[in-house]
Amino acid sequence: MDMAPWDRWMPWRRRRPVTAAARTIASWDAAVRLPVRAHLLWLAQQISEARTTAQAALDQPQAARTRLPDVLDLTLAPQLHAAHMPAGAQQLTDAVHAARRSAGQLATATPRAARRTLTHLADDLAQADELLERACHDVRGADLSSADLTHLYLGGLRWDESTRWPEQLREQIRSGSDLVDGIHQLRDR
Repeated sequence: MDMAPWDRWMPWRRRRPVTAAARTIASWDAAVRLPVRAHLLWLAQQISEARTTAQAALDQPQAARTRLPDVLDLTLAPQLHAAHMPAGAQQLTDAVHAARRSAGQLATATPRAARRTLTHLADDLAQADELLERACHDVRGADLSSADLTHLYLGGLRWDESTRWPEQLREQIRSGSDLVDGIHQLRDR
């Protein structure tokens, strides 16, 4: 079957590239994620806004479709692309750029193809949003005993009894946390 020209720019029909990249980032060790957590939090917020816009485009096609390419115009922080960082940032950059190109092509797609692509894109962004949210806040079971957490924002982190904290921070972490649904969560300060 010969594909229409716009079909080549719509990869969400068969796969979830933003989710795959977010899954790679979420697989980073917690000691690697925490120093760049502020950048990941910003990224998660941007992906969440893109998800909301893609879902809105399903209900109000013209207004949201024209805004979607702008919302997907994301540039990841250079710290996420640093040589010492594991794979994932470039994968996410490429996936978001492909999403932006696809969003720009929606105006020329048939209504049915555009709706199908928007549905898959919104689903991809929702799954990526969930994964990045977890990557930003979940350190359950992580070994952070040798990590330098001195100047890092730790508010909102969720941890459990198997999480290993640096010796000098253990009591401060424990006293600064609340138990929520069986999981400890550090209070924001």
